[in-house]
Amino acid sequence: MIEFMHGSDRDVLGVRATGKLSTADYHDVLAPRVEKLLNRFGVLKVLFLLDEPFRGWTLGAAWANTVFDLKHRRDFAKVAVVGAPRWERYCVNVAAVVMSGELRSYDRDQLAPAWLWLRT
Repeated sequence: MIEFMHGSDRDVLGVRATGKLSTADYHDVLAPRVEKLLNRFGVLKVLFLLDEPFRGWTLGAAWANTVFDLKHRRDFAKVAVVGAPRWERYCVNVAAVVMSGELRSYDRDQLAPAWLWLRT
């Protein structure tokens, strides 16, 4: 499930992911919000909190995530991924190669520093 976090403001978007993400999470929840904000601000700063009990993606959601990342590779000035397990951090490093903005990973207990980095 995807929820939008308190602390999101203007061009800074906080996204909390729990459970196992589905294709609908991307197409029906995340994509419309991102498109709306991109139309308004042009470029975004995004925090992804992979919160307990985050269990990954369905196969369709993993593909939707890949397509989403490629489509928006120039639309994010900064991306902070918080609470990612070790295997997900490798995925973040791979995504950093194609993204034009900065990507950083943070441990779950570093949520406040992640928000601060996005806003500076």
